[in-house]
Amino acid sequence: MCLSCEIGAQLGAFSEAILAGSSRTSRRRVLKAGALIAASALLPPLLQSHARADVKADSDRPMPADGPADWLFENGTILTMETDQPRVEAVAVRGRAIVYAGDRSGAQAWIGPGTRRIDLQGRMLMPGLVDSHVHPMLGTLFSSGFVIDANAKEEQVIDAIKAHVKADPGTGVFFGVGWNTNLWQAQGGPHKRDLDAIEAERPMLFLSSDAHSAWANSKALALAGVTAATKDPPVGGYQRDANGEPTGLVREAPAMVPMIAALKLLAPERYNPALKAMLQTFAQMGFTSLFDAGMPLGLETIFAALVQMDEAGALPVRLHATRMVTNKDQVQGAVADLAELNRRFRSEHFTVRTLKIVADGVIENRQAAMLEPYQQPPGARGQLALSEANVQGLLRQCERAGFDVHFHTIGDASLRQALDALTAVQASGGQPKLTLAHVQVVADSDQQRLARLKPLITSTGIWCIRYAAVEDALGAERYRKMFRFGRLQRDHGVNVALGSDWPATYGSGTLGIRPFLNIQAAILRQPPPPLLEAMGSSLGADAEQPLPPQADAFTLEGALQAYTLAGARQMGLEAITGSIRVGKRADLVLLDRDLTAIPTEDIHRTNVLLTLMDGRSTGVDRS
Repeated sequence: MCLSCEIGAQLGAFSEAILAGSSRTSRRRVLKAGALIAASALLPPLLQSHARADVKADSDRPMPADGPADWLFENGTILTMETDQPRVEAVAVRGRAIVYAGDRSGAQAWIGPGTRRIDLQGRMLMPGLVDSHVHPMLGTLFSSGFVIDANAKEEQVIDAIKAHVKADPGTGVFFGVGWNTNLWQAQGGPHKRDLDAIEAERPMLFLSSDAHSAWANSKALALAGVTAATKDPPVGGYQRDANGEPTGLVREAPAMVPMIAALKLLAPERYNPALKAMLQTFAQMGFTSLFDAGMPLGLETIFAALVQMDEAGALPVRLHATRMVTNKDQVQGAVADLAELNRRFRSEHFTVRTLKIVADGVIENRQAAMLEPYQQPPGARGQLALSEANVQGLLRQCERAGFDVHFHTIGDASLRQALDALTAVQASGGQPKLTLAHVQVVADSDQQRLARLKPLITSTGIWCIRYAAVEDALGAERYRKMFRFGRLQRDHGVNVALGSDWPATYGSGTLGIRPFLNIQAAILRQPPPPLLEAMGSSLGADAEQPLPPQADAFTLEGALQAYTLAGARQMGLEAITGSIRVGKRADLVLLDRDLTAIPTEDIHRTNVLLTLMDGRSTGVDRS
């Protein structure tokens, strides 16, 4: 038997075990051979092969027994994220695997006639990026609509919607995203009467810039069956007037989902091409793995489309999806549903293996669950979506079934619930894999518990900045104790990953996805200039000042780890990606500058020149 074929078969089986879970490898389809697609005409001059007089690929050089490399990277900064070998001088790739990582002299043995030699010219190569908490499926839906400027004031928003309606005399839905939740505060939020005055016969639904609220006209409410008799879900709900009639303001996904479904915004002929293009956008930004933290509707249709996309070789990222639980009524049967989704929808790069628990809402609309009341309005604390018994039960069920749990926690009350549930399950011998998402407000005693219990954490870099609306809601004391991750990561070994949470994040369009914008914000705890410009005055006074405590800022090394290996660990992919090591998949990103040699203030300017996933170019075409 050919030795290289045998090695390839064993690597494929090993990867299959990692991706599907060693106890479930029989379910995984046989991994398909990765095809290298790298035409030199599609690469910028920097990436063209460079002949060197002092290093030649001549016939006298001994060649590895199983063949030369397809790619060789050298002459720049190469960060591996491996503690025993944090930097190397060269990396060689054959097929979809890294076959060499070491000094330049040793790399020359891997050069053959067809090897694409990439002279880094002092630039930087690092592992492919991992977005550990993002919503590409939901973001695709949001991006398909009319975009409202997040900085627009009340009159400007109304004028923009009028202009949009006037330009579209058809018969369909008016759908958009972008209005700021701080608007119309004096009347308790935007009202349907303003939209009805613009268009009463066609349904209108406009999501807020943070995607946690929506604004509907009377027609949209009627189509969704939302009336005075409609009950609010445990988290979120429908703003009502003195007579109990819905005003058109809708808070949080459990209340928004029936409206999105009723308006049929996920028609495959409209949605699927947009999803494919959106995933390509992530690849162009350097991402090779994404954790989709929840799509509240249309799962089976979307999952089937993703499997089909992957089997056609058109999925440019590894994508893990979730099954969501947002209220007590969804607890029963949730893990069984997840198991069925896991069985039915899986391919080489796509899987569904995580239960997402949404424990509370967000601070901006006072739906985050707090131990002590908000400053405004007096007495409000938000509320928990589930009981602790619910959470314990789901943790135990998921561990038994071999699934992960992803727990949304913004307020300190929801975090305490998660830690109490984890402690109880561990006390009875359980060891569930739990990721805490966001972890925005933490009581001091629970900060110590995080250091001791060491759950996985994921949060967002550009959230680690000043935002006056949040300070007004929480008060100065709690506000100055938000997003405390740096010391957990550095001093206590907690696995802290970073993800964009797009589209439920700051900025409009795809600005919030940008990894190097997030990395800079995580290090400086200040908004980088593009974010400051995009958010304008909405961030409030002193927005350019660092968010305390500065001791909890990430280092550059910590932030890069959070966007690579830490995210891979969260997704259960650390054996095949997240770092540069021989035998791992060739998930790599080439940057136009060396992040270790530039001022931190310039990190947001970084551009991606090349993205490889499984050794094939997936992200950049600069021809």
